[in-house]
Amino acid sequence: MAETFDFPRDLVAAQLELHRVRSELSALYRRLPWSVVPLPGWTQTKDGGRYFESKRPDSPGWTAEEK
Repeated sequence: MAETFDFPRDLVAAQLELHRVRSELSALYRRLPWSVVPLPGWTQTKDGGRYFESKRPDSPGWTAEEK
């Protein structure tokens, strides 16, 4: 059987912190409008020659506080 080693605690803590920060960043992106500046939305279908369908609502842009 192969010899095993304990993983250093500081690296385990750093990995947990990374997961926490990524989770918070994902939650922030879900709350914010998709564009920083106001832009119209769109709808694209496969019928239009696209590989996949995509749809975005109009973006009001970010507020000064969100920026």
